[in-house]
Amino acid sequence: MQSVQNLRGDEAGRVSFLLTDVDDTITTEGKLRPVALEALYVLKEAGIRTICVTGGSAGWGDTYLRQWPVEAVLSESGAVCLYRKNGAIRKYVHPSIVQEGYEQRKSALIEKVLSLVPGSKLSSDQFARIFDVAFDHGSEPPYLDADQIARVVEVCKSMGAGTAVSSIHVNAWFGSFDKYQGTKAFFADVLGLDEKTMIEKSCYCGDAPNDQVMFSRFPLSFGVGNIQKHVQSMQVLPRYASESEGGAGFSEIVHELLRKRAN
Repeated sequence: MQSVQNLRGDEAGRVSFLLTDVDDTITTEGKLRPVALEALYVLKEAGIRTICVTGGSAGWGDTYLRQWPVEAVLSESGAVCLYRKNGAIRKYVHPSIVQEGYEQRKSALIEKVLSLVPGSKLSSDQFARIFDVAFDHGSEPPYLDADQIARVVEVCKSMGAGTAVSSIHVNAWFGSFDKYQGTKAFFADVLGLDEKTMIEKSCYCGDAPNDQVMFSRFPLSFGVGNIQKHVQSMQVLPRYASESEGGAGFSEIVHELLRKRAN
């Protein structure tokens, strides 16, 4: 990783879409700070379309879309995207999801994990999720250790679920998608842009291991400062990183991006 200060002007000049994780990337200790909200407004004013790509719930996604100056929110690790069209909020579901019988599969997965992994628990916002199951490991105490997290992942995979580990949750789902595949499908089916154009015109910001699939696909990628805590457990790192953590780091990235575009 290089310092975000090394970002080149030609790289910055190509960006039309800024894709970003939310938890611990835009937020700081679970809160949206003024510095991060200001950065989102600065992006909008500069004509850059911000799309949140998060493992968070569709319920949170609805809130973000209503309250923040963002183009769309791809939630639940790529399962569902909420966006505005003609003034109304629309929902796009990834085409690989078989909705019939989905709730029964979710219930069986939850029951098995909670019975086989002592200390495991659902996230407190599970009620706001449509397709995703989130097991809390780092949001609210008691926290899970590395062995418990690995065991949750193992059980989920044994049930045929896809998984991703964020800074706070183990996310699990049924369908052939992840953050990248969900983003690619949304760009193609809703925005009418192919994969090559999406990659050329976008950058990605993140903070944790579950962002690796995005770091690996987008040549222009950024990590906020707290990504340093996860470096030893990651195989793919972003191209650039901020010095500051969380929302302050996001703001640092945004302002450097816009500064380099102006030069």
